[in-house]
Amino acid sequence: MTITVTESARNKIESMCIEGNMVAVRPFIEGTGCSGMTHSLTFADEKLELDTEIAPYLIIDPFAYHFMSGATIDYDTSGMSPTFVFSDVFKEQGGTGMCGGCGGSGH
Repeated sequence: MTITVTESARNKIESMCIEGNMVAVRPFIEGTGCSGMTHSLTFADEKLELDTEIAPYLIIDPFAYHFMSGATIDYDTSGMSPTFVFSDVFKEQGGTGMCGGCGGSGH
């Protein structure tokens, strides 16, 4: 089980953590959205014992890791509003695998 983080996403996450004086950014899962689950990122001020570091400044808990296995996290600057984009999210669990913007996985 792996989560891929592109160079663009790694660079943006690192700069956000350094600017915000935070330990890391953490992907998380919530039980809402068009497929029943959504995902997003939040700042983390500490690394917990069960967290896994998937890239510098990027940690994830076991629950989110399970549901995001196989995903790619990218930072897209091509539009008017740069954003993190999650691809292949929930695909291993039967979802469509695409999301970019709202956090839903059914796009």
